[in-house]
Amino acid sequence: MSSQISAIPGGRFFGANFGFYARNGYFGSPQAREEADRMAQLGFNWVCVIATVLQDNFSSTRQYRDFRMTPADDELRDIIDVFHKKGMRVQLRPMLECWDGSQRYDVTFPNEGVVIPGKQKDHWSRWFESMTERTLHYASLAQRAGCEAYGLDSELDRTADKHDHWKRVVAAARSVYNGHITTGHTRTIDYRKELKECPDHWFYELDSLGTSFYTPLADGPGATDAQMAERIQTEVVYYRETAALYGKPFYFDECGCCSTAGAIAKPWGWDNPGGYDGEEQARYLETVLKAFWDEPWWGGLLWWKWEEQNERPWLRDDPRGEKGFSVWCKPAAGVFKRWSQRLAS
Repeated sequence: MSSQISAIPGGRFFGANFGFYARNGYFGSPQAREEADRMAQLGFNWVCVIATVLQDNFSSTRQYRDFRMTPADDELRDIIDVFHKKGMRVQLRPMLECWDGSQRYDVTFPNEGVVIPGKQKDHWSRWFESMTERTLHYASLAQRAGCEAYGLDSELDRTADKHDHWKRVVAAARSVYNGHITTGHTRTIDYRKELKECPDHWFYELDSLGTSFYTPLADGPGATDAQMAERIQTEVVYYRETAALYGKPFYFDECGCCSTAGAIAKPWGWDNPGGYDGEEQARYLETVLKAFWDEPWWGGLLWWKWEEQNERPWLRDDPRGEKGFSVWCKPAAGVFKRWSQRLAS
């Protein structure tokens, strides 16, 4: 196995993101344990356990744990223990959300400095101070719980050019956690360009780097497997070149597609208008795995996402099946099981 892949504990990420937007109490519930058992049945070797943290809006500088939205530390420890007992490695990843409905990738502030004498613009510094405090808390928890990896967050794209700030965050994580440290962004970040033009990029401070992979593999429903396989080759070349520049494991920290007709043309969308189509979701996953599996640099994928924690009734309006990202009791579950057996062989 490639030395790049082997830098990830266990050789390759292969599993799912679990608990995105899970409210306080969920990880301690019988339902969470049942979901852990289901993941084990598919042969996952990894799970990314997500703890939601909040800030008031996209321009707030303070991040915090919320009594309703943020899982308690003890239930995080408990569910991590459950996964470990089932033979899975765990990446703990806090993920930021905003109460005003904006998203992590909306977070941005004015450049720091002084325009009006005596009035310092220091929004970035204050936000990163809060990020550092958050990181110290959850990286310490990851250390105590024996997590094999710690994820800084995901898709904070508009913060990614703040190199010195992020280096301090990574250093804070390493001061309390001695495992594998990683993060991920979307293709809003041109990884290849960033790594080529900035040899001192903070990405190099990490042990691996992820991307959200939701690349359309068709313009609409009806694409053949051959057409999808041909279309994905551009992505294979791009990420192969990116990984060569990076020199460390590169993987998909999010990769998903809804089980909805036409979703392969908009795999990131939970609002696709078509009816249930589990086969289309399975074909998307199969195409991704076939295209990247034998790439020696590829560090694997974490499916987005295992379960739906938000109320979206339109995902359940087709009696043939649930139309969201989940794979349990759908054809994609069989795809995961077959490829996990290949991983274990």
